[in-house]
Amino acid sequence: MSKEIYISVLSCKFNNEFWKLSRESQNELFGELEEFFVESRKNLIHLRTYRSVRHSCDLLVWLSSSEPERLLAFKESLKRALRGLGEENYSMLSLYEHSPYLKAGEELSKSLNFTPMKYFVCYPMNKDPEWYLVDAKERKTIMGEHIAMATSNPENKDIRSYTTYSYGISDQEFVVMYETDSLSDWSHVTQKLREARQRKWITKEYPIFVGLLSEPFKF
Repeated sequence: MSKEIYISVLSCKFNNEFWKLSRESQNELFGELEEFFVESRKNLIHLRTYRSVRHSCDLLVWLSSSEPERLLAFKESLKRALRGLGEENYSMLSLYEHSPYLKAGEELSKSLNFTPMKYFVCYPMNKDPEWYLVDAKERKTIMGEHIAMATSNPENKDIRSYTTYSYGISDQEFVVMYETDSLSDWSHVTQKLREARQRKWITKEYPIFVGLLSEPFKF
């Protein structure tokens, strides 16, 4: 059995003091942050950084480890690396385990280490308690319909999806993440999946974070 993998997504916002800095001073901080990210990758399964499109944050960090303590150590070290010029304003913790959305035989850790794609989309998700009272066989059928709709959509062929679970360890039940080179393809696939039967049991899919890959991290 594969050792469990814990995933964290951190949203950070630079404060007014950062935006008052000269461009040279801002770039100096970015250089320090990139050195920190490079060093941190040595102790993690994977780590990627993104410029955030969302109004409420500037930096998104997506990372994973087999030990939750390493995620905590990273979060604390990132706070120091920001030098009081920014802070975490949202985070999500989840377990990455085998799911119907993962290709058969694909190793969890390897699935996190493909060549990064241009965009990262991530959001928490909850289902109505009534969902868990539906017969297990029926639930499997309903989810099968959803998966078939996604995988058969021609605009979905280059989108990578990661379904992770947060039961009892965070504010949501799931954290879902996607990598894509086309936000329009992603939006079209999402629109089509609104027709899936399982949608009636979804109660929350926000906030939605969208990031532009930035490695090395800079503006």
